Amino acid sequence: MALLYLVLAISSITGGSLHPVDALAFEPQLQLPNLFNVNSAKSTFSYTHLECNGQLWTASNGKTKLSIVIDPLASQLDFGIPWGYRANKQTLSEKATIDLICDAKPEYCLLTMGLDDHTHLPTLSKLRERMPELRYIVAPSCEQKLVDFGLSANRITGLDHGETCKLIDGASVTATEGALVGPPWQKRENGFLMQLNNDKENGGLSIYYEPHGDVVLNNIKSLRADVMVAPVTKQSLPAQVPAEGQFTLVYGGERTLEIADVLGAKVIVPLGNGALDTAGPLAKLVKAEGDVSDFEKLVEQRNVGRKDGIRVAIPTPGRKLTVSV
Repeated sequence: MALLYLVLAISSITGGSLHPVDALAFEPQLQLPNLFNVNSAKSTFSYTHLECNGQLWTASNGKTKLSIVIDPLASQLDFGIPWGYRANKQTLSEKATIDLICDAKPEYCLLTMGLDDHTHLPTLSKLRERMPELRYIVAPSCEQKLVDFGLSANRITGLDHGETCKLIDGASVTATEGALVGPPWQKRENGFLMQLNNDKENGGLSIYYEPHGDVVLNNIKSLRADVMVAPVTKQSLPAQVPAEGQFTLVYGGERTLEIADVLGAKVIVPLGNGALDTAGPLAKLVKAEGDVSDFEKLVEQRNVGRKDGIRVAIPTPGRKLTVSV
């Protein structure tokens, strides 16, 4: 059972080799010109990929503006068994990652799962040193882990599926049903839907994130999102057996496109959560299929002859990507 838990825990990781990385600085902002009708749009979404599942969001609609950090990872990921599995980021060093987060001055940290690739305590320890007032909105599986880690309970808000929390005036986040990372009877983890000025007069802005693409479509059909952050690479295990015998850990581009159609998303930001340098025998268990270019082709095919076209906004680690909706 312990091995099964570990294998499920590395659901966002693909194979490679282990290399040290140095701090990099990324000053220019990546702006998508004209594709999103920049001049007439009311809403703006800025996204910085921190590698693995880590993300920085800054969203604005009208006078409402909010910054958050999600599932941050700054240093080595090993799930407590470095002899069997080690993963390091390919671009951003620990210092560069922490500096990017702190410079963004996020009001909240969202954590979708209690597993280490989403709730990474060495990273949270660095953030606690630099940002002691940061507040956390988390899946139920994270709560006790954070309390045992030493975070004050009054800085932690656990959200169950369907529950909503006010962030600031005009902005809220709702927990959605997320991935199943254990046996069928285990409670699913979280996705999150962040909404700004969700009313007919303003039009509002809504952003959806779920890291595995593992959702029951019928259970999210009442939700709507303008922007969606989602995986586009399918990850299965064990890699050594035929496809029909594999277990899907992270669903890829085809499922992401299905979710986007249910939500009515206009923009999809691919989550590059498998782009890590990994080592150890357990790293070889996961098989990855599909990439961003494959996903772009899927979207192009989907958009043929349709007025409700979906656009793909491709981020670069450490650089701010801004789209207007």
